[in-house]
Parts: sequence; structure tokens; C-alpha cells
Amino acid sequence: MSRDLDARDPLEAALAGIVSDAVQEWDRVQGETPDLLYHYTDVAGLIGICSSRSLRATNLRFVNDAQELAHAWSLMLDVLAEARAQATLPAQFELIDEIERATSSQWAGYPDFYSVSFTTDGDLLSQWRGYGSSGGGYAIGFDAAGLVRPPAPYPQPERFLYRVIYDEAAQRQILGVTAEAMLELFATVDPIGSDLTEARAGVFAALGELVGFAFSFKDPAWAEEQEWRAVYVVPDGELEGVQFRPSGGVAVPYVSLEMGTEPDGRLPIREIVQGPRLDTDTAVRSLELLLASNGYSDVDITVSSVPLRA
Repeated sequence: MSRDLDARDPLEAALAGIVSDAVQEWDRVQGETPDLLYHYTDVAGLIGICSSRSLRATNLRFVNDAQELAHAWSLMLDVLAEARAQATLPAQFELIDEIERATSSQWAGYPDFYSVSFTTDGDLLSQWRGYGSSGGGYAIGFDAAGLVRPPAPYPQPERFLYRVIYDEAAQRQILGVTAEAMLELFATVDPIGSDLTEARAGVFAALGELVGFAFSFKDPAWAEEQEWRAVYVVPDGELEGVQFRPSGGVAVPYVSLEMGTEPDGRLPIREIVQGPRLDTDTAVRSLELLLASNGYSDVDITVSSVPLRA
């Protein structure tokens, strides 16, 4: 037995309203976008960015820090446990089961989120250490207002650049309010068969809009990073434009994003911070030549204030 379109519309509208409210709450904690955002990379990455005029966005299921996603999964499971304790109706339990299935499978079947990482601090010791004691790291400072979402054949989140949230209270607030709203909605949904087939389809679509929250929550211990992300969404199973790079013994998927507004596609690079190293003068001269050869003649070059062997 299935519902007609008129009967489905109210549920779809209600789910869309819940998504909209969650996005508004998420936007509230985002604050203002800073003027400059820095992207840390090594010399190979710097050459690639300047020559290709693009940035690599990595599939967030393959981030280096395995605990990053574990933190988000743990929060969501806590919120679901609280929701299950409040649930009384079959439709509510079906809803919770659907979300738990998605969470336990790390959102298999949902869209893939690809991200370029930035930070508001262009001279972080923790970042320079990631490039080894011999130096070679760079922090590329981008004019945040000049970074634009590249054209996409797929639906994308409303926000392209967003702040990573480290405040656990804010994380729980967003998840908790959304879970409560869905429970209230499903207190009014009549079961359709034993599996709520059409209701589940609506939930699946709504969760696809919200799953990005899981990728924007990090443990407070990482707050020093002050991370921002540029996010690009690819449907599950879509491989056009997806490339791979080796890392940690696995093939990590990424997409190249052209995010500049200049007619020639140049990225809005405003500054490059040369990481700590012994032969600073040689490195800076090399950087000047690299930038000039790729059309970046008005970029400020600064040298890290962090001691090489700090």
C-alpha cells in the first residue's frame, strides 16, 4: 500500500523544515568568515596548486585522523540513545533504527563529502611539525571572499566554506534539537506497512542534507587548528572526476577544485608563509620564481617566526 502525492507532501515539507531549522542553527554558530584562510602544504603541493590553479579536496571518509569521525559518530550515538529512551511509537523507533543503520555504516549509501582544509593561523607549530625537521612546509593564504564553489552537476550544500565546530555543547545542541524535532514529527506519522517504506525514503533524503554536520564536528582537543573547510559533495557511487593518491597504504579519493574568480582561473592567493628552515633566503627566492612563473606577481611572502627545531 502506498500513499499518493498529496499525502506525501506534508511529510516531505516537514522534513525540509527540520533540515532548514538545523542549518540555521548551524549557521548561527559559524560566525563571520575571516579575511584570510591558510592552507598548509609541502613543496610538491605548492607547485601543484600554483601550476594547476586548483586545490585537492579529500574524501572525508579517508581523513588522516581516524578519531575525527569517531568523535562525531560517538556524539550521534549518544543523541540516538537519548531519543530511543523518549520514543514510544513504532514510527519513532523505525526512524531511530534508520539513523543508527546509517551511523553504524559510516553513512554508506549517502553522498561523499570532499573537503579542502584551511585554518585562520598561518604560522602554527603543530602544522610545521607535520612537514619534518628539515622544513619545506608552506601556508598559502587565500582571500576567503575570493574562494568560490566550482560548478557542480550535483546538488551542493547551501554553505561552501564553513567553520569546524569544536564546542561539544554546540555540537550536542544541533544534533539534539534536530533529533527531537524528528521524533515529534514521527509521532504523527501513520505506519505504512511494517517498514515505513516511503517515510524512510524521506528520512534518507533529509539525512543526506544533514550528514555534513558529522564532518564538521571535531574533538575540543583539536581546537588549536581553528579549521575551516571548503566542501564539495559527490553522490554515492559517482566516480567521474574522482582521482586517487597513495597515503597510509591505501588509495585516497580526491577531486580537484578550481575555486578562483579571475578570468584565467588563478586562485585568490594573497600571502605565502615560508615554513621554518635553515636556508630561508634560497627558499624565498625559489618561491618568488615559482609564483611569478604562474602569474602570481602580487603575493606577499613572509617567513615563519617559529624556530626550526622548536
